[in-house]
Amino acid sequence: MKRILLATAVMFAVSGGVYAQDAVVVEVPQPTREYVIAHPTDPVIIEGDVAIGTAVPEDVKLVPIPDSPDYGYVYVDKQPVIVSMKDRKIVYMSN
Repeated sequence: MKRILLATAVMFAVSGGVYAQDAVVVEVPQPTREYVIAHPTDPVIIEGDVAIGTAVPEDVKLVPIPDSPDYGYVYVDKQPVIVSMKDRKIVYMSN
């Protein structure tokens, strides 16, 4: 029984370590977040998962952020979603 628990713990630790290495955390500058909150847009509907790290479909028009050309944004369910313009991946969502 101890071997099974130890093996499970090792597998969990290893898989958690791999996940942590694969995750990329992007710190969106505060002025960029403030701009997006101060300039809401009409909400869009995105089919599927809307979460940090997922890509926004190509047919969704991103709104540019004047002082932050690396980012664009949309509103989904009345919440701002900031996206990397490089790969269209979501880097920030308000809580």
